[in-house]
Amino acid sequence: MISQRSVLLGQVILALFSAVAIAQMPATKVVVVDAKMMDAPATVVLVGTVDPARRSKVGSEVAGIVADMPAREGDFVPVGGVLCQLNADTLKLQLEEAAARLAALSATHEELLAGTRAQDLKRLKAMSDEAAADFERWSLEKERVEKLYSGSESNAKELYDTRADYLRAERRKIAAEAAHELGIEGPRKEAIAKAAHEVAAQRAVVKRIETDLRKTAIRAMFPGYIVARSTEVGEWVPAGGQVVELVDLATVLVVVDAPGSAMPHMKVGASVAVTVDAVGRIFAGHIKHIVPQADPSARTFPVEIELDNSDGALAAGMFARATVPSGPKQRIVAVPKDAIVERDGIASIAMVVPGHGGMTAILVAVTTGGDIGDWIAITSDNVREGTTVISRGNEHIRPFPTPVEIVDEKGTPVATPAGAEEHGGDGSSHERGGA
Repeated sequence: MISQRSVLLGQVILALFSAVAIAQMPATKVVVVDAKMMDAPATVVLVGTVDPARRSKVGSEVAGIVADMPAREGDFVPVGGVLCQLNADTLKLQLEEAAARLAALSATHEELLAGTRAQDLKRLKAMSDEAAADFERWSLEKERVEKLYSGSESNAKELYDTRADYLRAERRKIAAEAAHELGIEGPRKEAIAKAAHEVAAQRAVVKRIETDLRKTAIRAMFPGYIVARSTEVGEWVPAGGQVVELVDLATVLVVVDAPGSAMPHMKVGASVAVTVDAVGRIFAGHIKHIVPQADPSARTFPVEIELDNSDGALAAGMFARATVPSGPKQRIVAVPKDAIVERDGIASIAMVVPGHGGMTAILVAVTTGGDIGDWIAITSDNVREGTTVISRGNEHIRPFPTPVEIVDEKGTPVATPAGAEEHGGDGSSHERGGA
């Protein structure tokens, strides 16, 4: 059994080695500031779940057989990326047929717009002139026969036949003149309008088929990850049928349930610190939505907190803890936000303490509260008003004593804070003599 004397001896030896190690470490230049009392809202830590900013069960606008499914679960798909490709052979044939009919109708419309050809007008004019000459001939013949009949030199049958031929010549003349006039005027405006409408209707048919053809390639409407597939190659997808589930994780929403007592103190846009243990990080977010409908069983209200996830660190379904406002302002110890060191999801501050032969600093885990501008409240009881903390250079401080040299914002050494020598790192009040 190890004796108490041996344990004490080991502790002394460890302390001596630590002192030697610290003495050999180069001093880190740091800028310090004193913790102070400020007015900050009361906060409460609420647990929640990371949800995608957008989740879509992507469906097909047209029916068809699945020809290809390039997207797999877990794949990231950019905007416009193909999720599913339907067989488009039938639609391509329909498009060819509709395009051919459109071309025929367009040609008919153009023909009507062009009017009567010059050659046709000449032909109609010649026929009109011929009919007029024939009519003139039969007019003279009719006068001659009528004179002969009045002088008893012609019979009734000859007179009847001559008058009939005259009437036929007259009608042919009228018809030929009308045909020539129609040729000059060209097609009726109603016929041209009808042809134009037929062209427009067929053009719409072509566009509809082209649109359906494009829709056979089902594309992503926003960038995101495929989390589920609902069909496979060879399966029939009806119009409106789901093909994949797509989530947008560029920004995420942490959904927490807030008590009714906290509702009056929460505002949309308020800053919120969110800790996600799975990735060991604290995220700066803000309240995006406050749903004014309580859960009847728990009497809590859903609150959505938006976080930037452009680095892809967060995934849907992760557990999260959010520090949200829960009450009126109160006096509380606060430090600059720059004094907070985040490692493995734990917030710490670097306190300046006296060491062997100079000043040292050590990381101390703390619990943070609400934001106060560029400062943040400390809700744990291990930091007191006047505690000297490091605001610049704290990224180099370790959980064990680290030698430091206190400097100002320009890097000029300053006097050692007298208070740091007094409180010995226990967080008691003191006067700071440095920057």
